[in-house]
Amino acid sequence: MKHLFDLYGNVQEDLKFMVKSKIRLQIMLCLVDGPKTSKEIKNYHGLSFPAIFSNMKRLIEEDLVQKVDGTFMLSSFGRIKLYSIFNFYNAIKVSNNFPDLFLNHDIGGVPDFLMEEIGVFFDSNMVESSRADIYKIHNNFKILLKDSNEIFGVSPISHPDYMDIFQDLLHNDVKACLVLTDDIIKKTLDTVGFENMRVLMENKNLKIRRYPGDLNIAFTVTNNFMSLGFFGDDGVYDQSKDLISKKSAAIEWTKKLFDYYYQKSEEVEIDILVQIMASQS
Repeated sequence: MKHLFDLYGNVQEDLKFMVKSKIRLQIMLCLVDGPKTSKEIKNYHGLSFPAIFSNMKRLIEEDLVQKVDGTFMLSSFGRIKLYSIFNFYNAIKVSNNFPDLFLNHDIGGVPDFLMEEIGVFFDSNMVESSRADIYKIHNNFKILLKDSNEIFGVSPISHPDYMDIFQDLLHNDVKACLVLTDDIIKKTLDTVGFENMRVLMENKNLKIRRYPGDLNIAFTVTNNFMSLGFFGDDGVYDQSKDLISKKSAAIEWTKKLFDYYYQKSEEVEIDILVQIMASQS
């Protein structure tokens, strides 16, 4: 992460220039959808012409805006910098909206390249259980799963209901790919038995993969929602908090996260099931 400090001096002036002036940001935001005349910019934000022209001159000097045929448009340079500010703002908003999810939790299961895109969750929802409804997260999760036709999950945790839920989903031709730890695979074998597990794995809609070692994150992503949970700093999974979103950006982010763990796992065949049973018996 040292490179972030090296970059500070280079980006400091850029950030100052764009965010210090509300008018400059308003002008740039106005141009996101395409070129506009000075009159259109004035009507869009209610700015005065002197304010527009003085700030537009600076934006053009900094190569953030171009003047073409009497209209103003964001340059490619300006668009990149503006979206960088969006990402920064959204990341701050995520941390402010969900402090209880990130404080005192182990977020090491999210790789750096995806942590840089954490702002996609700025408009997500936090589902929290309570003493009055300790099963709220689990029941909400079951409801969301029923409307899915493809499921991708990474999990170091289990629940007695999961096997019945997935058997019903597979029966309804829902496709599922699960990345599990040896402990969870063994617990599933103990629950359903080796023969039932073998029959289950013969279903063409189900793929089970084995993650080597421990997992410190649990998440599910489907065609229409994503769910994300973390372990506490004490090493215990926090079953009281679940980050949920149905937004396409959050779903795509979580699919990237799944692919990250998919690449680190191996497909479970019958011989691997035997190995897992033997190693933990």
